[in-house]
Amino acid sequence: MSFAFRPPRRGFLDRGSAGRSPDYFRIADDSPSYPSLRDLLYPQGMIFATHKRLAFHIFVPFLFCAFAFASEPGTFDRTLPVSGSVTLDVRSDPGGVYITTGSSPNVVVHAIIKPLYGRLDLDIAEANIRALEKDPPIEQVGNRIRVGFVKDPALLRAVTIRFEIATPRATQVLAHTESGGISIDGIAGPAETVTSSGRTEISNVEGELKVTGHSGAIIIRDAGADVSVHNGSGAVQLQSIRGTVEAETTRGRTEISDVSGDIRATTHSGSIRIDKAKGAVEAHNTSGSIDALQLSGSVHAETTSGAIRISQVTPAPIRALARSGAIKVELASGGGYLIDAQSNSGKVSGRGTTALARTKDVHSLKGQIGSGGPLVDLDTLSSKIEIE
Repeated sequence: MSFAFRPPRRGFLDRGSAGRSPDYFRIADDSPSYPSLRDLLYPQGMIFATHKRLAFHIFVPFLFCAFAFASEPGTFDRTLPVSGSVTLDVRSDPGGVYITTGSSPNVVVHAIIKPLYGRLDLDIAEANIRALEKDPPIEQVGNRIRVGFVKDPALLRAVTIRFEIATPRATQVLAHTESGGISIDGIAGPAETVTSSGRTEISNVEGELKVTGHSGAIIIRDAGADVSVHNGSGAVQLQSIRGTVEAETTRGRTEISDVSGDIRATTHSGSIRIDKAKGAVEAHNTSGSIDALQLSGSVHAETTSGAIRISQVTPAPIRALARSGAIKVELASGGGYLIDAQSNSGKVSGRGTTALARTKDVHSLKGQIGSGGPLVDLDTLSSKIEIE
């Protein structure tokens, strides 16, 4: 117990008997403790906060200077003369690949090398940056060019490389990234890309496209030939395709519009929307809706859990099956159709109902619209069907 002088408080002093004055100011064992003068002037929390602020002001400038010194990005540039069609094979692990058409008849490569933050091996990053600058990973045999294929994988430790490449239009591309985006614009093609994690964006390519992604969005615009897309997790957006389309994703929405060829779209979780398709459409969805609108060709749509909505501008066969979800079909104006629609637990109704032969109850319709035509075969196990 501390015996620093504290003012006595009434009710907490053991007064003792009348003849024992020395014991008058004896502190009782159950008396409350009082802060010392040091505690009053320098509370423990204030001292701790002061120390933290002091450490922050000392450490942060030091850390900033260390990063600024060691994080100086590296670059290299190469101009590769070519004549005729070019085959370009690019790899970035990690980083990104960005390919465009250039005004020069040559292939021009610009690389940006940066350290990967979050690690303490900045010395290794600095050494690897300088080594890659000194000996860029570029190989050329005639019109065949390989970029990013590093002979010693240790040189990629703690760094990221972004390749920006300008090439003649007559170029076909193979591009691969482990972690980073891929962008291709304006080449003749064909092109094939693979990325483990990153966004892929391709536009204005005349040749065939094969695109594989594991995590990240895939966007393709203005493609002049067939397009094949396989994505693990991420949205798929395809627009203005002058060929056939095959699009598959495990998880993520799929949007396809303005396609001249046939379309096959599959997803396990996410919505599918198809607009202005001129060819046949086939869409399968495990968990999510299907919208196939303004179609000129036949359509086959199936979903395990989700609604189906279809509209046509030209009469063509329609097959729609929803195990758990409503079906709504808008038929081509003035067209003739044969109708066979049934629902296990929902009403079937819509345009032309009076011209159809209703079977047993409100759960089915079968008959002819107009002078007849393509078959419209609709089934749902658990919802309604509307025909307009």
